[in-house]
Amino acid sequence: MTESEKILAAKSGRAFVRPGDMVEVPVDMAMIHDNNAALTIENFYRINSANVWSPERVTLFMDHHSPSTTVKAAKHHDMMRKFAAEHGIKKIHECGCGISHVVMYEEALLKKGEVVVGTDSHTTGEGVNGCFAVGIGASEMAAVLVKGSIWFKVPETVRVNVFGKFPFGVMPRDLVNSVLSYFGPNGANYCAVEYGGDAFLTMPLDGRIVACVMSAEMGAKNAMVLDNETAPESKGYRVVKNFNAETLEPTVALPGLPTNIAPISEVAPEKIKINQAAVASCAGALLSDLAAAAAVLKGHRVSAGVRLLVMPATRAIYNKALALGYLSILSEAGAVITSPSCGACGAHDAGILAPGEVCVSSSTRNMPGRMGDGGVVYLASSAAVAASAITGYVSDPRALLSERGC
Repeated sequence: MTESEKILAAKSGRAFVRPGDMVEVPVDMAMIHDNNAALTIENFYRINSANVWSPERVTLFMDHHSPSTTVKAAKHHDMMRKFAAEHGIKKIHECGCGISHVVMYEEALLKKGEVVVGTDSHTTGEGVNGCFAVGIGASEMAAVLVKGSIWFKVPETVRVNVFGKFPFGVMPRDLVNSVLSYFGPNGANYCAVEYGGDAFLTMPLDGRIVACVMSAEMGAKNAMVLDNETAPESKGYRVVKNFNAETLEPTVALPGLPTNIAPISEVAPEKIKINQAAVASCAGALLSDLAAAAAVLKGHRVSAGVRLLVMPATRAIYNKALALGYLSILSEAGAVITSPSCGACGAHDAGILAPGEVCVSSSTRNMPGRMGDGGVVYLASSAAVAASAITGYVSDPRALLSERGC
C-alpha cells in the first residue's frame, strides 16, 4: 500500500484498502479559519443537540482577515471567539499569529500518520510531515465537529521523485512550478501525492511545505513528503514521475492558472511592466523566501511606480526575519511590511489590485480576479518577485543574485 492507503487502512481498522474503497476514519485535528468559520458554525447549530466531539482536537484561525478588515470580518471573528468560549476550544489563533498551514507545523499540531481536515483547499500543505491532510467544506466540517469522523473514498496515489541539486538561482517554488506544468490543473484530481527523492531529503522544510501546499493546484486530495529516496514500483501508484533538479531554471506562472508555467528567461525579454510585487502566502513568504528577497534587494530600491508588499507567513517567521535583519533590508528598499496573514493572496485586505494593474507574486493562485477584479497576476519565486520589484518588469533573478555573488 502507499503511505496514504496505510494511514486510511489503520484509521479505519482494516488490514488493507485499495483506491476506490469507502472508509470512515476518526479525525485527529480539525482546522477552521475565519473565511469559512461563520458558515461552519451556522451549520453546526442546525444539528440537534450539537456538541463539539473533542474540543482539544479543534483549532480556529483568524488568518485571512488579520486584523479584521471589514465589519463583516470583525463579526465573524467575534462569532469564532464566542464559539470557542462556549465549547471549551483552547486552540484559538488570534489575528497576527499567521497562516494556519504553517503555524500548525510550527506548533506541532500535525503528527505523522494522523488524519487532519481543514476548511481550506490548501490544507494539503499540512501533510508535509506525513499526515493525511485534506481540505473540506463548511457543512462537512460542521458534521466533523459533532461526529469526530469523516468518510473518504481512498484516492489513487501519484509519486513524484526529484533527484539532484538545484542550479544557481532556482528555488523550490521553481521545482513545484515544473511539477504543476507537467500535471496541469486536473492531472492529479482526487489523488494523494507523495514526494520523494534525494532533492527532497536535502530540501529545507520551507520547500517541502511549498510542494504540499501547491499540490492542490493540480487537483490533489492530499500531499506528503516521504523520507525514502525512491518508491518501490510494487506499491500500486497511478503514476511515478521523476524530475531532474539540475535541469530546472527560474519559472513564472502566466495569468489565468498556476499551472501556466513558462521559463522566466523567455518571459523577461517581453518587459512586462508591473504595478505591484508581493512576497506573500503559505507558499511564498516563509523564512527562506524572505531571505531570498532580502538577498536580491539589498542595496537596491523598489522601482518608481511599483509597490512591494511583504507579508510574512507567521509571527514566528516575522520575528526570525526581524532578528536576522531581513525585514530591515526589505524596508530600506521600500517594501511595505504587513502583519502575518493570508490577506494579499486572495485580495482579503492588503495589496488589492485595481482593474488593469499587474502584479508578480509568490502567492498561490492567479485566476482572474484573485487579487482584485480586473487585476492581472503572475506567480514566481520570492527571488523573482524581488528582482521584478527592482526593475519594474517581470524579471529573472539570476542577474541580480550574480551581483551579490550568491
